[in-house]
Amino acid sequence: MTARSGPVVHRAKRFFLVLLLAMTPLVSHAECAAMLPALDRLEAMVQAEMTAREALVTMRRNAQDWKNLLLRGSDAQMRQTMQARFDSQAASYAMQLGSLRKQLQALGETPRRLDILDQEQIQLFGKYRQALATHGVNTLEAAFQADREVQGADVKTLRTLEEAIEALATNNRGQFQTVRQLLKTCPAS
Repeated sequence: MTARSGPVVHRAKRFFLVLLLAMTPLVSHAECAAMLPALDRLEAMVQAEMTAREALVTMRRNAQDWKNLLLRGSDAQMRQTMQARFDSQAASYAMQLGSLRKQLQALGETPRRLDILDQEQIQLFGKYRQALATHGVNTLEAAFQADREVQGADVKTLRTLEEAIEALATNNRGQFQTVRQLLKTCPAS
């Protein structure tokens, strides 16, 4: 080694050290890049579960609005108000099912339960409309008969929604574990 090569070797070592320090975060970022799709999937899965929970709440509200319609329907103004609320909840539920279907399809999930819920929605709200058309709500006796005709009709819908929520929650817990594992293996964490 000559006297002149000392500074060159020193500069080369320094250059490689700086290069190594500069590249280390990039290597860490590359190893952690797998976490981004996992986090995106987790976010989408949680959103789908929230949509299913909102649909369940909407169905429960709709059942309450049905009872309110029956109890207060003898007054024309209240009947109109309660019918509007009932119809609004039914429309909201239909929109939530549509959103949930899109979310599940985007996740590559099979919408088997949604197919059941779609069929149930048509049957359930058809029963409600038929009971109102047949019996009306002008008297408590008529309202009682209308309610008796649809009694228990929403049970399958509620149970199917609960099963869908539980399945989504289970999948979400699995995805949380995947993200947690990726965080452990990511050197930047």
